[in-house]
Amino acid sequence: MVSVFSLQDPNQADILAIRITLRNFRNLLCLTSVTGGHGKVMTAEEKSKPVRVQWDPERSMRMEELPYRSIQIGVSGEMGRKWVEEWIDGIEDVTAMARELKETVDQGQLDGVGQEALVAKGLVPEERPYEVDEELRRILGMDVKADH
Repeated sequence: MVSVFSLQDPNQADILAIRITLRNFRNLLCLTSVTGGHGKVMTAEEKSKPVRVQWDPERSMRMEELPYRSIQIGVSGEMGRKWVEEWIDGIEDVTAMARELKETVDQGQLDGVGQEALVAKGLVPEERPYEVDEELRRILGMDVKADH
């Protein structure tokens, strides 16, 4: 779905898809501290970590809240340099695809259209589940109930 920020903030107008190996993605997530929610104050150790994760409500293409969360990942400092220079395998500008999807939604053309059809039309990427082991679930706080 189109990021609201891409429509409101010219400094965030582009939507990019980043390709990274699963190994490097897991390495990145292992360096994470989880921010926000749960009434938790971050410790000095958590604040020192170079990667921050925030869990937000996932939304349907019609912006309805779904029963699961979506991850936002922020990378800073030296890890940001490593991420950009060594771990990213490719970047694709998907702004036009996202805007076409928004136009399709706004015109009410999604009724009865499934995920496979949207992938076939090039309006959404094919998504595959990412299996998360117990250690990573703990690091990411995946088993903590979300505050709504």
